[in-house]
Amino acid sequence: MKTNLFLFAALTAAFLSVASFSAAQVTIGGSDAPKAGAILDLNSTTKGGLQLSNVSITDLGKIPVGFPGINIPDDVTDEVKAKLTGAIVYNTYEGLQIASQLAGVAKFGKGIYVWNGNQWNKIGKSEQAITLTFAPYNLGADPTYNTPKKQIEYLATCNPSTTDATVIGDLYQWGRRADGHEKRATAAYGGDGNATNQGALSGADLDVTTGQVANTATGKYGHFIKTNSSYDFDWRSPQMDELWGNGEGLVGQTDNQGGVLHTDGKYYQNTDWAIPENNPCVSMGAGWRVPTQDEWERLCNYDSNPSSATGDITMTATGQANSSANSAPLTWVPVAGGKVSDSWGSSQGALGGYAVYKKADWDAADVSYTGGVADLFETAAPEPVLFLPAAGYRAADIGTFSDLGNIGVYLSSTVSDSRIHSAYITKNFVYPHNNNYRASGLSVRCVK
Repeated sequence: MKTNLFLFAALTAAFLSVASFSAAQVTIGGSDAPKAGAILDLNSTTKGGLQLSNVSITDLGKIPVGFPGINIPDDVTDEVKAKLTGAIVYNTYEGLQIASQLAGVAKFGKGIYVWNGNQWNKIGKSEQAITLTFAPYNLGADPTYNTPKKQIEYLATCNPSTTDATVIGDLYQWGRRADGHEKRATAAYGGDGNATNQGALSGADLDVTTGQVANTATGKYGHFIKTNSSYDFDWRSPQMDELWGNGEGLVGQTDNQGGVLHTDGKYYQNTDWAIPENNPCVSMGAGWRVPTQDEWERLCNYDSNPSSATGDITMTATGQANSSANSAPLTWVPVAGGKVSDSWGSSQGALGGYAVYKKADWDAADVSYTGGVADLFETAAPEPVLFLPAAGYRAADIGTFSDLGNIGVYLSSTVSDSRIHSAYITKNFVYPHNNNYRASGLSVRCVK
């Protein structure tokens, strides 16, 4: 670290203590009296500027390593953080800063930052940034279980069934709003199973304005729609790509066509949907929506440029894996069979989900995760930034539930030809660009 800001402050205090000017004013670099209202007046015929301390801020909610008299993290108490309020530094780190609470992804770039007592805020005009915040629970889950530890503990101790949405949430068909079809206790149109399968809805069964199942479609509205009548396996015919905005929230382009300039030099479309009332995340409040496939890539890569890596996360023999190699990675820890997996064998049982940690928090924690899943929700364990349960899915063709505790499939708003993109988790890997049928019942984790 270059000359420290607090050393500079100490020198300034020394000048103030010996200055003869009224109101503790002082001039540095010249003999003129300080200008009215200035405590410190830098007045020199030598041309130059004020050199701020250069630090690397990788977490906007933390004091960086190297600040004098502060051992990280032992000495960073609330009192210490409060006393540093107003500290100004120059940030040299231009990668992705980790958000303090949820799994946020933000790139703010180099610049002057001030500490407000809780986090660093950039001074002056910032680069345009895309900031993602993933919701703390699956859509349809009980908001009471709003932290990863609570969710892991519930799954480890309550052994939920396919109809218990407390932590695992609802299952949506792509493009549909919350009309009751998503509830695990709701029967499919014609009943679950192969006995009756009416196929995709069309004509008067569809609302011409929203594209949804018409509320006048008796026996169909609010129900899961099974279909095996075509290769597309869509719940409606013809297909409609704009139901959830077609994943166009972050489509990069080099020319500005009404978009927002991002730090990679490209313009991105706003996240306004063509049919806003179809947004199933509206129940969470303003700004929440279904993530795009690009945004699932960003979470897995923890990078502002998903095209720079595949996004795949493959488990290692130790039962954990980092996302793409960069200076602010996440660590994905699979929670399986009432125990955190430390090897891959039948004894490990089913996958409960993935606990996603800041790598620094996980590496610093004294957690013997091979000793059982309780290690992850006990008080001493670090709090994950995110937990993605293996909530299973509902089959597009017969409407029955499958693979609860084995896999998780999370919807994006992005279409892929006749199908749609999704994020897919299993015991062995996380795959953020899987393809699925639009009629499948899949999990939703909202973002804003």
